[in-house]
Amino acid sequence: MKFYYYLLLSLLGFSACKTNTNQATVQGKITNMKEGEIYFIRSSDEQHIDTVKVKDGQFKLVLEAKEPTVYMINFGANQQPAFVIIENGQTNITYTLDSLNSIRVEGGAEQKLYNAFISDCKPVFGSMDSLGQLAVVNEENVAVLQELQKEFFRLDAIIKDKQLNFIKKNNSSVAGTFVAVNYLNEKMDKTVNDAEQIYAMLDTQAKQTFYGKRIEALIKQLKGTSVGQPAPDFTLNDANGRALALSSLKGKIVFLDLWASWCGPCRVENPNVVAAYKKKKKKGLEILGVSLD
Repeated sequence: MKFYYYLLLSLLGFSACKTNTNQATVQGKITNMKEGEIYFIRSSDEQHIDTVKVKDGQFKLVLEAKEPTVYMINFGANQQPAFVIIENGQTNITYTLDSLNSIRVEGGAEQKLYNAFISDCKPVFGSMDSLGQLAVVNEENVAVLQELQKEFFRLDAIIKDKQLNFIKKNNSSVAGTFVAVNYLNEKMDKTVNDAEQIYAMLDTQAKQTFYGKRIEALIKQLKGTSVGQPAPDFTLNDANGRALALSSLKGKIVFLDLWASWCGPCRVENPNVVAAYKKKKKKGLEILGVSLD
């Protein structure tokens, strides 16, 4: 009898081990999109892309999630990208094509935290989106663009405060650590000291996550790219598919412009970049624009 008792316990233990997986299931519905493809891009790890088929306006993706992981969803050209935190269990997503801020995500504990942060910021984000649209309409009017830029920086300062408060209150979470990465990525004049201060806000657990390690790597990078240090070289294809290295422009005055068509402040700044080039190109100015689209 004891034999069967221990056998039963062994089988139950085996069964429990089998069901205790790191599996995450993402299901979604896209209104106004019957067929096609969307892309799940692991945030801060753009080499990791999952292509997902959409059929009858619905899609499903099964992933391994050893820890809660942030993905950017690319719904296609001219669509607003969205961020979701995928963790063990079920995540449900709805989105309406060509409808700004229509993304809705229901997931685990980390996603709930992130949803609360986005909800708090949404009114400010809406105002920023409006500024971006006005910038496109008035791209030839320098005076209007300057006023729009001032208002954008005012709104951006509000978002920065909200980000810092969220990081402090959620310094052991993946959501808080991801927002910390975004805070630093979006801070145009960030220094080593800025990155170290944000890193110090995180607890030990958060520092061991993928995004905590990204901040640690950023600190090392900033130390190597501070004023006076040589810029790190890279090579990307140009609009004609030809490889172009940053080092090939050595000897000229190079302005490196990282931008995207969906980025409001980038569109605001575009005319200023063009004007600077026209004014200084005879003196050796070259502008290397890297589009994130």
